[in-house]
Amino acid sequence: MDFISQQLQKQDEYHRKDQRIKANDKQVIYTRDHFATEFDTNAYLTDFYTKIDDPAMQLVLTFLPSIVARLPHRKRLLDFGAGPTVHVAACFRNNVDEVYLADFLPQNREELKKWKNKESNFDWTAALRLLLSREGKDWSLAKSTEEDARNKVKDIFYCNCFENPSVKCPSELRGKFDVVTSFFTLEYCSNTLDEYRTAVKNVVDQVIPGGYYIMGGILEETWCSFGGRKFTCLYTTKDFVIDCLRQASLEVDDEKTYLMEINGMFLVCAKKREN
Repeated sequence: MDFISQQLQKQDEYHRKDQRIKANDKQVIYTRDHFATEFDTNAYLTDFYTKIDDPAMQLVLTFLPSIVARLPHRKRLLDFGAGPTVHVAACFRNNVDEVYLADFLPQNREELKKWKNKESNFDWTAALRLLLSREGKDWSLAKSTEEDARNKVKDIFYCNCFENPSVKCPSELRGKFDVVTSFFTLEYCSNTLDEYRTAVKNVVDQVIPGGYYIMGGILEETWCSFGGRKFTCLYTTKDFVIDCLRQASLEVDDEKTYLMEINGMFLVCAKKREN
């Protein structure tokens, strides 16, 4: 409960900051059409993963490990819309045999390839330390944790949530992922509720029957900001998101679903129906 109280306080601070920005800042709010030119990979990593003081990032790094611990060991994981990030691979390093990362933007895929080849300049220590803390492990394991994650990553793919299939990967992998994750992605790609519903279905199509879909997102928000730029966010509600998950063949109910919502942020883990 201490964590939740801290998050509520931080979220209040962010809301006050947002109000100041909305009142005083008339800068352009970019859409998905500007991602290719306006999404700054380095700024994104710096803003969200250097100090890990953003509530959304803390939510994932704090509670995703507990979700992972509850799942059975699986063969294959896909992180859909990974951006330039590797924390999901680190969370699952001991729970899956293979990790695949996918993103729409070439600059993000390039950063992932640099990380895989040990050529990236970004320091993941802060995020890894938070992860290790939640796992009850010593910070001295940060380097080995990153190396274990790197060894599990087998490939990096192009993905587009509005295409079907939504991931450009070998045919033997398509639709054959035991676990698919997607964090703070679909609401920023979608301009309409119908697009969002289609995006959820296309991503969940990559999960095998009986596999798991884990998603994190923002509810009732219209934009986000990092690196001095604003980007649009589709306004969604909890009921709408749950309905999309159900229509995508996921089992969403109180007994079978892990669902957490904290002040507009949510994490959900649902199993895909087997028939």
